[in-house]
Amino acid sequence: MNRALETERLSLRPFTPEDAEAWFAIWGDPEVIWWGADATFAKSADTLRRLVAAEADWPEGVGWLAVCRKGEDEILGDVLLQAAPFAPGIEIGWHFRREVWGQGYATEAARAVLERALAEGVADRVYAIVALENPRSLRVVEKLGMKAEKDLEYSGLPHRLFAIEPSAG
Repeated sequence: MNRALETERLSLRPFTPEDAEAWFAIWGDPEVIWWGADATFAKSADTLRRLVAAEADWPEGVGWLAVCRKGEDEILGDVLLQAAPFAPGIEIGWHFRREVWGQGYATEAARAVLERALAEGVADRVYAIVALENPRSLRVVEKLGMKAEKDLEYSGLPHRLFAIEPSAG
């Protein structure tokens, strides 16, 4: 399970089932989750409940973190570390509410999670996979110092696989 973390502007903490409304504000928005947003609040709340329950059995440092501005409770987005279904290791990912796009929160939060994971040996390499039609996330991986490894098709869409190792970070 992942632990809380702070950056200059942000507080990151594990999700709880009580975060269902905030989760749905992200995962139910078809402009944010354009590849398949949750159609209903009930489906979204169930997904979050199952994720929180499953994380109890995940290795230390792996999991999903809710991202808030320091001193505020409103969830702006999420950053995740989980087993990568497309590469042999751990993936990092992020999803943020549209109204906070362009403010650097994804990069700031992902950098903190990535740096801690590499420093604590959670993974020897961390991967990210980004749809080629997602320029915002392509900029985030670039800012994180992740290096492109190859292009591939994932979930029926063209993606680019990125990776980073402790010596590169």
